[in-house]
Amino acid sequence: MTIKKLIIGGCLIGASFFVGCQESASTDVESSAETTEEKAEAAPKKELDMNEPSELALLMRSMYDKNLELKKQIKNGEIPESFPEDWVNIHSAKSDEKLTAAFKGLAEQYIKNMEDITKASTKEEGIKAYNNMISTCASCHTIYCQGPLKKIKKMKIKDFESEI
Repeated sequence: MTIKKLIIGGCLIGASFFVGCQESASTDVESSAETTEEKAEAAPKKELDMNEPSELALLMRSMYDKNLELKKQIKNGEIPESFPEDWVNIHSAKSDEKLTAAFKGLAEQYIKNMEDITKASTKEEGIKAYNNMISTCASCHTIYCQGPLKKIKKMKIKDFESEI
């Protein structure tokens, strides 16, 4: 019986230790939060020093916006006769990242996909070429700058299979 009492007593002491520590820790967190807030209010406000976007980043943002418009056109069966000429600058636009031969190859594939869109003779061919172009963007962004990858994947024309 004494062993059982020792075990039960040890468990009670251990449990009270953990409960006591949790109360103390939560009190410490609350007081440190207050001092952090007070410090933040007392500190002078700093302006964020954001880097200027690179030439390539600006070009890609423009490409994104125009490709969303292109998506609507293609879904309506309107095949463009050309694409913006400044998009060929994807090869020479300055970037903050070190770009390798993989980037050059994917950039060339992107331009080819854009040309394929303009050569499409049916809505289905246009959709297929458009989705190939978006896949090329996604492939490149898995290697470089993964940030916009989620947005890029949403650009695909998803109801393509149901339209054929």
